[in-house]
Amino acid sequence: MRFVLTGTFHSLNRGDSAMQLAAAHALLKRWPEAAIAIHCPNAEADRELYQGLEVVPCSRRRPIAALRTIARAALWRATGGHAPPSPELQSYRNATAVIDLSGDGLTETFGWRCPLSHTIPLLLAHLMRTPFCLMAQTIGPFRHFRPWYRWVFSCAAFVTARDAETFHYLSLWNLPCRLEKTADIAFLLEPAPVAEAKNYLRSLGGFDPSRPTVGVTPSNLHNVKTASPQNYLQAVAFACKELARQTGAQPLIIPHVFGPGENYDDRRSAEALAGLMGPPLNPFVIREPLSPPQLKALIGCCDLFIGIRMHSVIAAISQAIPTLAIAYSPKLRALMKRIGTPRYVLDSAAVSGNDLALLARELWNNKALVRNSIGQKLANEIIPAARRNVDILSNFREP
Repeated sequence: MRFVLTGTFHSLNRGDSAMQLAAAHALLKRWPEAAIAIHCPNAEADRELYQGLEVVPCSRRRPIAALRTIARAALWRATGGHAPPSPELQSYRNATAVIDLSGDGLTETFGWRCPLSHTIPLLLAHLMRTPFCLMAQTIGPFRHFRPWYRWVFSCAAFVTARDAETFHYLSLWNLPCRLEKTADIAFLLEPAPVAEAKNYLRSLGGFDPSRPTVGVTPSNLHNVKTASPQNYLQAVAFACKELARQTGAQPLIIPHVFGPGENYDDRRSAEALAGLMGPPLNPFVIREPLSPPQLKALIGCCDLFIGIRMHSVIAAISQAIPTLAIAYSPKLRALMKRIGTPRYVLDSAAVSGNDLALLARELWNNKALVRNSIGQKLANEIIPAARRNVDILSNFREP
C-alpha cells in the first residue's frame, strides 16, 4: 500500500509537521509495509524532519506551476492515461489513497488564496483517478466559492471533521460521501522520551527541576486582523508574573512555529514576551527548532500551560496538562469545549492581564481535578476518535 499525505505548508510550522508525522506513524502502525509520501511545497527544507519518508515537491503554492500540473493531469485523464505524467502526478497515480491534512486551510476566513491552494492536491488526485479523503480538519466557512468547494468535497471518498462545528456545517451540505466527526490526528503523536526532555531543560542552565513550570507558546498572529500580538503578550506576561509570585513557578516559553521567514517565526514573539516579563522572572526561551515530538515532551514537563497555537495546545492536553488557551479563531474554542474545559479559553482580541491572571490562578488551584478530567476525556473519547481516522481509512482501503 502507498499513501500520499498532502496539505503541508512547511515543516518549520510544528503544528503542520505534527499532523504529518502523527498520520504517517499511525498509518505505518496499521500497515507496517506501507510506503508514505509527503507532498511538500518546500521539499528540500522539509527532508531533514521527514527522514525515512518519501518527500515529493508539490506545486500547489506556485500558481503557474500548479496550473501546468492541473493541465497535465487533465490531459493524462483525457487521453486515457497515455500522456506521461510528471513525478508529482506519478506519485498521485501510484497511491492507494491521498490523505489531505490541511488543518484549517480550507476556509475563506483568511482570504481566498489559501483554500484555493489547498484544493489543488484534491483536484489532482481526482484527475489521476486516485481516491482522496479530507482527514480531521476544521473546514469553512465559505462565502464566494461555496459551490466550488462543495463539488470538490463531493469527489472525496470520505471527510472527517475534528470538531462539532465543522461536522454540523458540512452536514448541511448533504455531501454524497461519508462524513464523520473524529479528532485531530496530532493527538496520536508520541512525545520524545521524558528523560531526553529533562536533560534538555537542564542544559538551559539555571533551570530548577524542583520548581513548578508554566509553559507558554506565543504567536506573531501576523495574518490575524482581529488581534494585536502586543496586547495579548502583555496580558500573558502579567499573568505569568502573578503566577510566579503566588506559586514560585518558572516560565518556559516554547515557540511552536520557527518559520519560514520572520513573519512565521514565533521566536520573535517569544523574545518579546521574555522582555515583557523581564527580571527577576527571567523566563527560559526555547530558541532551537526542536522536532514536534521533542516540543511535545517539553510541554509534557509543565505543570500548567498557556497556548495560542492550536497544536501546542493539543500537545499539552493530549498529555492531560491543565491548559489555558488564548483563541484567535473558533477552532481553539471548539477544542477546549470538546475537551471539557471551555471555561479556560479567552479571546485574543479582548484578553486582559487581570482576567488571564485570575483564570490562571483558578486553573492552578484546580489543576489536579482538571488533569484527571482531561485524562478521562482523552481515554474515553478523544484518543479513540483520533484513531478513528485510520479506522475509516482501513475500512475503505483494507486489502
